[in-house]
Amino acid sequence: MLRMTLLTIIGALALFYIGVCGLLYFMQERLMFFPSPVATYPTHPAIETVSLDSGDVQLAGWVINQDSQGPLLVYFGGNGEELSQSTSHFVSLPATSILINYRGYGDSEGKPGQSGMFADAEAVVDFAQARYGKDRPLLVFGRSLGSVVAVHAAAEKHPNALILMSPFRSAADVATAQYRWIPASTIRWMLRHPFDVTTAISELPSRMLIIRTDDDRVIPPRETDLFIDRLTTPPEIARYLGEHNEPLSRPDIWRALQAFVANTQSH
Repeated sequence: MLRMTLLTIIGALALFYIGVCGLLYFMQERLMFFPSPVATYPTHPAIETVSLDSGDVQLAGWVINQDSQGPLLVYFGGNGEELSQSTSHFVSLPATSILINYRGYGDSEGKPGQSGMFADAEAVVDFAQARYGKDRPLLVFGRSLGSVVAVHAAAEKHPNALILMSPFRSAADVATAQYRWIPASTIRWMLRHPFDVTTAISELPSRMLIIRTDDDRVIPPRETDLFIDRLTTPPEIARYLGEHNEPLSRPDIWRALQAFVANTQSH
């Protein structure tokens, strides 16, 4: 009787485990991407609406300070970040900033996914340089999931400098920290969008700014530490006190960004 009860419990736990793993596998896009329509169309005179083609989809977003004599800056946001809400922050930077929503976000067509987002990142950099000049210094800036997109773009397009906010090594490493009861090997097998920067790190520019916090509950701070440990050249680091979604609203972070961007002109 006891043996039957134990077998029943073990069987139920096994079914529960398989069910949860199946749910994570088939719903991973809903757990990883949070697209939303344009929240508000910017009206600031320094912000211009633009669109571009990436393969068979059209992407839409904004250019800020197009008449700036400073560097070009291309920004890739987090997985829940519709970029119209971020445009006003970039007006203060001494650069021409290009913010294009990921496919499926805002007015951009298509559905989000790693391969499409990586292709879009390259298309956005090509658009920026074709429209505003390849002779201008180029910075690539990525936040959270966008840090992986930015790393891919940097490895392919070789910018003068790279800015990463809450970077990590791979989606599997972050998921393993969040779902400790699922073996790392199982998580890696399940992920259709691995967002892994391991092979790209050696191709990154030596000039880099990392923006991070020790209070991040989305990207474990240890993951950011391990990412930094893999870099061949120590980056500049700007720390802030606060949680994952706070830095874009912090004046101290924007002062650090302004200084880093301004200094890029002389490198």
